[in-house]
Amino acid sequence: MISARARRGFTLIELMIVIAIIAILTSILVPNFVRARSQGRVTACKTNLKNIAAATESYSTANGGRYPLNLSLLSPSYIQSIPTCPSAGSNNPYTNGFSSASVPDAYTLVCSGNYHGELGMHSGYPQYLSATGLLER
Repeated sequence: MISARARRGFTLIELMIVIAIIAILTSILVPNFVRARSQGRVTACKTNLKNIAAATESYSTANGGRYPLNLSLLSPSYIQSIPTCPSAGSNNPYTNGFSSASVPDAYTLVCSGNYHGELGMHSGYPQYLSATGLLER
């Protein structure tokens, strides 16, 4: 048997309470979901920088301690292909953000652009320097 409450449905006050609860839950959960997605993309970006740096070091070992002048020299011998930042879409901020020098023999690898600003990172971060490793801001 169906109760009297089930037959008449929700009252206006009950409906407003349900809507308020849904609104509160949405305001809590949606920003956390967006932040978690952004955090995952910046983690993938950092992994890409480390992989490119490892390929650069391998290139250096095979070439008398010299770093490549551009990232295209790494593929396919030292890394299958140069990855792109997951937040950058079709742009390749690593290719644009790579520089090397012979005196002193060093390189800088940057995620050029402001692709991780939603996490409080400055434009051009994260970056990888041959002398210090991974830098975040």
